[in-house]
Amino acid sequence: MPTAGSYRLEHQLSTCTVGDVWSSVDAQGRPVTVARLNELASADDRWRQAFAAAAETLAASETDQLVVTDADLSGERPWVASDGAAGEIFSLLGQNLTPVGAVPASLSAAGDATHQTSDAVRTESAPATETDPPTLPFQPVLTDSARPVPAVPVSAQPASGLPAFDRPVSAVPVSGAPTPYRGMGSPERPGRLLVVIVGLVSLLVGAAGGAAIVAAADGDDEPAPVVSTAPVAFTDAQLLLPGTPPAAPGLPPEPDEWPDNTWPTFGDEAAGATEITGLEGLGFNFLAPEGWKCTLAEKADAAVHYRCGAFEGDTLTVGGDIVVRACAPICDNTTRVALRAREEAWGLRWTGGTTVQSWVENPSVNGKPEYGLVYVGFTRTAVEQVLSREVVLRMTAPSARADDVKKVAASVLDRTYAQ
Repeated sequence: MPTAGSYRLEHQLSTCTVGDVWSSVDAQGRPVTVARLNELASADDRWRQAFAAAAETLAASETDQLVVTDADLSGERPWVASDGAAGEIFSLLGQNLTPVGAVPASLSAAGDATHQTSDAVRTESAPATETDPPTLPFQPVLTDSARPVPAVPVSAQPASGLPAFDRPVSAVPVSGAPTPYRGMGSPERPGRLLVVIVGLVSLLVGAAGGAAIVAAADGDDEPAPVVSTAPVAFTDAQLLLPGTPPAAPGLPPEPDEWPDNTWPTFGDEAAGATEITGLEGLGFNFLAPEGWKCTLAEKADAAVHYRCGAFEGDTLTVGGDIVVRACAPICDNTTRVALRAREEAWGLRWTGGTTVQSWVENPSVNGKPEYGLVYVGFTRTAVEQVLSREVVLRMTAPSARADDVKKVAASVLDRTYAQ
């Protein structure tokens, strides 16, 4: 299995001309996404510098921050790990990411898409030769939302010039040291960092033009932006949060704990299950025991609440609540902890290795032989987007039917877990 530093690259999410994005886990099993340059782009110092500058720009941006958990910019293939959408680095460089599996028909005919490489040279119609080395254009293009100066015309940029694979790769970036990364809440001024990328592009259009660009971008003396530390960007009512703190919130999980999830599932054949679909605002389907149904309980500007389970008349006998609400624009670890702390959890300790997913199980609710489960997870609306939504599952069942609730929880986790 491929690795990037101490991270195990488990599943390739998407590719572009100069790199790829992976669903990964660290040594403790905590999930991250990893963006890395491919071999061809890694052999060009311009792409290495642009990749590093884009990562730093996003890490310090006020509006599009990326939590960088680790990085190696001086290795053979530079990479950046994040608990957000690391692929945004390529988007900032003007690259179009293609989800793995969404390959052109010409590639599908050649074999299994999962065995296709992300390197542009491997997908060309003719093989490269020593006299015709593989090349790809150096065109890091700032998006409109991040561009501080007019775009450099594509026509001014060379369409070739990357060295062949056998060109030695420098082990030290131009700066002489890896770029330091900071977490959210302590950004530097984005304008200064954007100069790095603009400066790289200016190398392609001449020193005089580059000097003018840098002068224009660095002339802003406004104070550095301050990132809000508020846990959410909506009111409690808009998020369907209770107006008062929970009487018995969950306790913090044990550090670095990542237990195996042993909940039973419906199995590959989904025997005895029904697919719950079409719940407006939920954003995902899930499996439930036959006979279960879901009814809308509440809906607000930034949240939706359903009651799901087995009913006898109007009484819910097995099951409970599913709530989906928006997370803050920057759904970082601090925000996730703050939202989780708003949930009643019988005063038990949360289980889970990270705040991306955690749960508590109670074998005796209110002193009765009744099983209780609260699951809190955070997910994305699309693979390459940042974490943006909270999913809360709160259900109970008589002890003899506890597996019904556990199977539903396993299905919801499977459909929403952000790897």
